[in-house]
Amino acid sequence: MSAVLEAAVSLPLPRRNPLGGFVAGVLSSQIVNNGLHIIQPLLIMELSGSLALAAFVATAETGVHMLGTLSSGGTVDRLGSRRVLILATLGRAASLALVPLAWAFGGLTLTWALCAYTLDAFVRGFIDTSVHALPLCLAEGDRVELDRLNASYEFAFDLAAVIGPLLLGALLLSEKGFAAHVAIPFGFAAAALLYTLVPPDRVGPASAVKDAKKPSWLDWAGWRRVASDRRLLVPVLGLAMFNLFPLRKVWSAFFAKAILKNAASAGWIGAAFGLGGVVGTVIYARTGRRLSTRDWVLLGAVGTAALALGWIPGALWPMIAAAAAFGLFNACAELALLRDLGERAPAGMMGRVVSVARVGTSSASVGLKGLMAAAFAAGAGAYAAFSFVGAGLGVMVLIQVAVAARLSRARG
Repeated sequence: MSAVLEAAVSLPLPRRNPLGGFVAGVLSSQIVNNGLHIIQPLLIMELSGSLALAAFVATAETGVHMLGTLSSGGTVDRLGSRRVLILATLGRAASLALVPLAWAFGGLTLTWALCAYTLDAFVRGFIDTSVHALPLCLAEGDRVELDRLNASYEFAFDLAAVIGPLLLGALLLSEKGFAAHVAIPFGFAAAALLYTLVPPDRVGPASAVKDAKKPSWLDWAGWRRVASDRRLLVPVLGLAMFNLFPLRKVWSAFFAKAILKNAASAGWIGAAFGLGGVVGTVIYARTGRRLSTRDWVLLGAVGTAALALGWIPGALWPMIAAAAAFGLFNACAELALLRDLGERAPAGMMGRVVSVARVGTSSASVGLKGLMAAAFAAGAGAYAAFSFVGAGLGVMVLIQVAVAARLSRARG
């Protein structure tokens, strides 16, 4: 009898499935994050009375976000992606809670709001690195599992892009937006709680990896590794070239207002971007391994071309179709590139390599926002502005095709 008990105790315990807590946390955080993207500029405009300042804050905030991402690689590898993700998500909840707290006590000023949003942007850089490093650690080199985790993340991300604005609209109908500002920090706190359901034994710090050197808090080894290894450099550049999702918000709003003369249409176009991404994620989850990364990247270029041309008819439904095609193929290309990056990143350097990739994508985001702002600031009219941005997307298509060619050669 004792021998049976000893044998039973020696059996390894089944490991918890990490997917539920991870996906639920991403969905919760991205729902409120998408609401924040809308409500933040509204508050800045209300406090300052300036559209220009709101636009400047949006661009400057991305720069602060880049600084956080740049600083996060060593921390993620030192502490572990799970721990950093939980702590940073709690940090976002705390920083964004400063806004409704000041509002409730009658002390909300422009300076106070800017300080809260700046702190949030910096912390968001740590989340950006850790949430993308976490699937790489959980997959443990399993290509199928990595695809499943990344597809689940992308599905939750795009689904939240549809749900978040709808919930925000409902909250804005009450108490002049105060309820929405209260809900946002609670959403991030709930996400942090959900992330604790991810089993800690599978996502420890890089120093736990055999023979791995303990990284410093600010570590630049990831940059040196990516620069010297073309197998890492190509997917990193590819991810930057496919980080076009910032166009979802400004493209939808500007097309609806400037071309269609109907602001309500922005919601339909924005939903098409999100729904296209959801469908693309499902397609990739089912068929991702049937095509090479090169093929998915070429299809992603087709989606970018559709967006570059979709505005030309000047009608709602062609634009909706173009937005959906873009969202679909862009999601598939990103997932394929993330798979390549995950397979090639060395164990013990996941956080630092992902940090480099996320800095690249944030840089592309700043460039896209600047391009859109410059096009409309020129004052040549809506059609001229969209022609300018469409030409820029055409150049992006050529770069994406060039990335696909490099991927094909890298595979030999």
